[in-house]
Amino acid sequence: MKDDSSPLPRSGPPGPLQRLIKDQRVLFLLVGGANTAFSTALFAGLVLLLGPRVPSVVSLGIAWVVSLVLVFFVYRRLVFRVSGNGWRDFLRFTSVNVGSLLLNMGALALLADVLGLPAIPTQIAITVLVVIFNYVGHKHFSFRRRPEPPTAEKKE
Repeated sequence: MKDDSSPLPRSGPPGPLQRLIKDQRVLFLLVGGANTAFSTALFAGLVLLLGPRVPSVVSLGIAWVVSLVLVFFVYRRLVFRVSGNGWRDFLRFTSVNVGSLLLNMGALALLADVLGLPAIPTQIAITVLVVIFNYVGHKHFSFRRRPEPPTAEKKE
């Protein structure tokens, strides 16, 4: 069985967080958790700052975009440790996050609104699935790197 705890090809030696936390999945969860806390605080701050005349979805949109950009750089440099085409990585990263948002919204609408399951525990269960979807998507799509081609010495 393949060891899934280390990232795909790195651009350098492990960073400080990777030396402290060896399992990439745990590091992904910690960074994601911190980002979620930041995004929630930013959303709340924007709601208070902008006031009741601005729809809350405006604050949500701003918080989502800001946290998306920030966590992209943290995941790219500290969790997956890749270099290369940042714009391509960012477009892939954004597509995975938009996909997970749509998946979350669809599953919640179906399970809570159509089937009548309680919304809060349903959302918590969906969140677990979305986190797994995001990790797999970012590891194998957003920050995927092709393996190094074999050198002449390795060809025989």
